[in-house]
Amino acid sequence: MLALLILALAQAPSPAAQAPSIAKIYKPGEESVWVFEVDGKPIGHHASKYVGMDDLAGVRAHHFQGGYRLNTGGPGGIEALSTGDLWTDDAGHPIRFVQQALTGVSYARVELAVADKKGAAHVVQGPSARDITVDIDPEALLLANNYVSHIELAALLQPTGKDATVKMFSGTSLQSFVYTLKAKPDGYDDSLGETLRMADGRLAEVDVAAAKLVIRRSSEHVDPITIVPPDVAKPNPAFDAENVEIRHDDATIAGTITKKKGAKGPFPAVFFVSGSGPQDRNGYSSGIDLGTHEILDRLTEKGFLVLRVDDRGTGGSSAMAPDASFVDLIADARACVQFLEKREDVDPKRIAVIGHSEGGETAPILAAEDRGIAAIVLLAAPGRSILEIVADQNRLALTKQGLAKDDIEKQMAGVRAFLARLASDEAIDASKASEEEMTAIASRKWFQSHAKRDPIATIKEVKCPVLILQGATDFQVSPEKDAAALEAALKEAKNPDHELKVFAGLDHLFKKSPGETSELQDYWKSRPIDPGFLDALGAWLEKRLMTK
Repeated sequence: MLALLILALAQAPSPAAQAPSIAKIYKPGEESVWVFEVDGKPIGHHASKYVGMDDLAGVRAHHFQGGYRLNTGGPGGIEALSTGDLWTDDAGHPIRFVQQALTGVSYARVELAVADKKGAAHVVQGPSARDITVDIDPEALLLANNYVSHIELAALLQPTGKDATVKMFSGTSLQSFVYTLKAKPDGYDDSLGETLRMADGRLAEVDVAAAKLVIRRSSEHVDPITIVPPDVAKPNPAFDAENVEIRHDDATIAGTITKKKGAKGPFPAVFFVSGSGPQDRNGYSSGIDLGTHEILDRLTEKGFLVLRVDDRGTGGSSAMAPDASFVDLIADARACVQFLEKREDVDPKRIAVIGHSEGGETAPILAAEDRGIAAIVLLAAPGRSILEIVADQNRLALTKQGLAKDDIEKQMAGVRAFLARLASDEAIDASKASEEEMTAIASRKWFQSHAKRDPIATIKEVKCPVLILQGATDFQVSPEKDAAALEAALKEAKNPDHELKVFAGLDHLFKKSPGETSELQDYWKSRPIDPGFLDALGAWLEKRLMTK
């Protein structure tokens, strides 16, 4: 574990010339509590303790413990828990950081060791683990989401009452950024859109006006937080499982082949292409169980040979390059199909590709170019340009915020203009971008390559059988604008075997929506894949692939 590597790697810089310093600010055993309130209603708290000095194999380090408990989304929302330990030198530069987080049933853990301008991170998300090396400026401080104590530490380590620019490293996203403080009589305005009020040498209050959020210091007692990682998907003992590596160009895609124990081939085969965002071979994304393993286990039980893989950036697959595009992801999927076609235990004439969300755009691309693919299944697939889909998602989010129609239209004009610039080759000034826009800019090549694709034109080129499955409460793609448009295109192209089935009450993941509509926070709730959906999917594939 990398938590042990720190004992050999960490070398704290000398604090001799650093002022102010942690030793001059905090006393061992000092505890702090901040309460989070939205519209005056408490939604949780963050607690922090300065433990004192620890000896890390001869290196003296300042040790902070912290944690938070937040309820997101109001009544019926998701509880988010976190515990974290931070060790720093006397100037606040991180030496070691360990954080656990449990949001609903989504579990993640980060262990970070810092030495010689490098960070060695061990990241656990659900059942997947990955080691990552990142660059860290030796002058950087560390900030983790919702850790108010980290903001206080950054503020107290600056000269009092003066503007400051602080190099920061996110312990949550493992990325560097610049944090600025603009001095005011009683505190600072910061570059995160927060107003900090200082009192008695401590951070007394944080006001985030845009979110109607106030975080205030409190004298109340809070109980310690304990996190128990949830159970995760385990290998089915009724399956034979073979770990494989698929290499193409400079990429390696790691995965697992599953088939019924003792069964003899050649088998009909299924390859699953995931949606956007890195997911592991079982369908865990940032610790969220998307349910992919339930789908693929059901198909394995039915007698299919199933290939499930780690996307780039997860598990044993190659890292995701900063400039990776949709074209790169299509190439990964193509290599996986070609891998199946060459296996002796696979019937190359009976291979199906299942694509979910973004994967539902990839599957038709593969089938249009490879007429050997026997069938494709599109799960919650896009039938429009990514610009239209993202714009609709933004409109829905603004509507749910309760904004007036005129305000929505004003904001949507800005959204559409930004999306158009993002899809073009026009230069974008990142220094003037919002936090959300910065995230999009970081994935600009992926977005641009998507924007050039026309899902309707592609699906018209597909000649093999096509099954379109869609949840009626899906808020990410639309049953009417996407699924129905894909069906109409197949009908126009005279595809001889296609079918659309919309499932009432199911969301983008084909899980039952807790309410009449689905919301993003539902993804963090423990819910199985709908059995009716699994039955329909299995029966359709069985009819077309099980007969030689």
